[in-house]
This record gives sequence, structure tokens and C-alpha cells, in this order.
Amino acid sequence: MAQACKATGGAGLSHSRGYEDAVNAKISGELNEVESTLPENIKDRALSVFKAAVSEKYSIIQAIEKVEKEALGEIETVFKGQRFKGFIKFDFDSWVVTISVNKFGNGSAQFSAGVGQKKLVCPDPFMGRLSDPNMNRSLT
Repeated sequence: MAQACKATGGAGLSHSRGYEDAVNAKISGELNEVESTLPENIKDRALSVFKAAVSEKYSIIQAIEKVEKEALGEIETVFKGQRFKGFIKFDFDSWVVTISVNKFGNGSAQFSAGVGQKKLVCPDPFMGRLSDPNMNRSLT
């Protein structure tokens, strides 16, 4: 029986845990801003599909897949035979989700997504200042 590599053995599960936690989370809160370079009709469709997925309590990965399938698939027909690069960014109270589109002239399209959680530093009522340890650090 072959032995597992000592350097990389078991590396896969621990490295993907943060990713799995992020994409399986559910978005709550209000939509603050939508930024996009997509055509207006596709942007509006993507926004409505994403809002519907959030209201139906889909996980982030399910919402992204739903937008890619139902709204961004139109890019392949609208820009047939043309090159197109664009994105749409949904900025919520606690999450930022960006979906990028890279459409090639030969007809194939590539989608990618970025997911980030906003971490806010709150004032600590017991210390009387921000609880960020780097706040008063000098850059010398």
C-alpha cells in the first residue's frame, strides 16, 4: 500500500474549510449597492434573480449558480461571436458577492465568483476606544 506524502497529506480538507463555510452561508441584511459593467437588461435580470434567491434563503453558492444559469447565460447569445468581459457586484450588510463573466469570440463563456465577508470593528465599551489592536501601532 502506498504511503501518503508527508508534506501534502491531509492538506485538502483544512484549506477548503473557510471556502466551504463562506459559500454555504446564507445572506441576510439589506442590499447596499450594486455595481456592474453588464448591459442594463442583463444587470436588472441578474439583480432580480439574486434578490429572489436571497429571499428564498438560498446559500451563497446556490444563489451564484442561479444567477449564472438564469441571467448571465444570456451573454452568450447577446454577444455571439464577440469578446466580452464584465462583472456584477452585490454589496450587502455583511457579505460582498462578485460574479465575473469572460466571454470569448469562439462562443464559450467563463464565469467566476468572489465571496467576502465584511468584518466590522466595533468600539469596546469597557476600553473606551476601538478594540482594533493595530489602531495605535506606529508605522516605523
